[in-house]
Amino acid sequence: MKIFNNNKPVEIIENKPVEIIENKNVEIIENKNVEIIENKPVEIIENKNVEIIENKNVEIIENKPVEIIENKDILLWEKICMPLTQNTAKKLLTKQKELEKIKWTDSEANIDSEFSKLACECCSEAYVEIKKKYIEFTDINIQVKIPDINIIFLKDENIITKGKIELKSGKGKGIIPGSTIGTLDINEPVIFCLRNEKKKTFDIRYDQYHNCIGESKIDMFQDRTPRPKVNFQKMKKIDEDCNYIQKKKNDWINHYAECAIHRINNNLEKSNNNNNLEKSNKSWQDDLVEEIKIMCIKKFIKETSVEEFIKLKNLQNPK
Repeated sequence: MKIFNNNKPVEIIENKPVEIIENKNVEIIENKNVEIIENKPVEIIENKNVEIIENKNVEIIENKPVEIIENKDILLWEKICMPLTQNTAKKLLTKQKELEKIKWTDSEANIDSEFSKLACECCSEAYVEIKKKYIEFTDINIQVKIPDINIIFLKDENIITKGKIELKSGKGKGIIPGSTIGTLDINEPVIFCLRNEKKKTFDIRYDQYHNCIGESKIDMFQDRTPRPKVNFQKMKKIDEDCNYIQKKKNDWINHYAECAIHRINNNLEKSNNNNNLEKSNKSWQDDLVEEIKIMCIKKFIKETSVEEFIKLKNLQNPK
C-alpha cells in the first residue's frame, strides 16, 4: 500500500516515514525535509545544507559548520544597531578620498559594491571600538559581507544573531526610491551617502528607515507597488544620537494616510485663498480620499449613539 504525505509518496523504512524525491530517500523529521547525505541527516533550508548534529542546527558559512543557536537574542541587535550605524557613518565621512574613487551607479538596483565594501570595512572598525562600551558584547565578534552591510554576530563560532544596515546613495536633493513594501523592513538602520560629484564632496547621514520615509507632507499614493522614498534631509547627522524604535511592518502606511489628509485640507484652505501652504497639484486621489472621509463620517454617525459619541469626545479632549 502506498502512503502519501502532502500528496507525495512516502515509504516506510525501519518504521520511519521517508519521502521519495528524485530517487533519494528524504526522511521527514518534524515536518522538515532532511536528506541523508553520507549517512548523516542534513536538513534542506533555502538551498543551504544545514547538518543536524546532536539535535542542533548547523549552518555552513565559509565552508565551516557554524551552530545556529535557538532563541537568538534579538535584543542584542536592537541595543547596538544604532550606535554601530552611527559610528560606521562617522568613519565613512572621513573616507572622502576613497568615496571619490568609487564608480557610482544611478540605477534603482543597489549595485554599488565598492561602497558596500568600504562601508563593511568601516563597520568592522566601528564595532571593535564601540563593543568596549557593552559588557554583553565582550566575547562576541562579527562577520560582515556585502551587499549593504550584512552582519553575523558570533560567540565561540556560534551564531548569536544577525543584522543588516541598508546602504543608500544619491545626488541632488537626496530623495531616492526606497525598497518595495514586500521586502521593506521599516525598523532597519540606514546609511545614506549624498554625493556632490561637481565639488567632489560626500555627506553621510544615518537613521532608522521609518524616520526617513517620504518626500513631503503631501505625497500621493503610488499607483504601482509602493516604494516609500528615502529622504536624506530627514535623517540624523552623524553627531546626532538616534535611539532604536521598533515599529510594525505596515506603519509606513501612516505617512501616506497623513499626506492624504494634508492634501484635502490644503485644497479646502486654497479655496479660502490661503496661499501659505505647501504646493500640491489637484489629483483624483484627493477626490477619492474626500469621498472615503464622507462615507466614514456618515457610517460613524449612523452607528454611534449620542452617549457613545460624548464618551469618545471626552476621551479625545480630556479636561
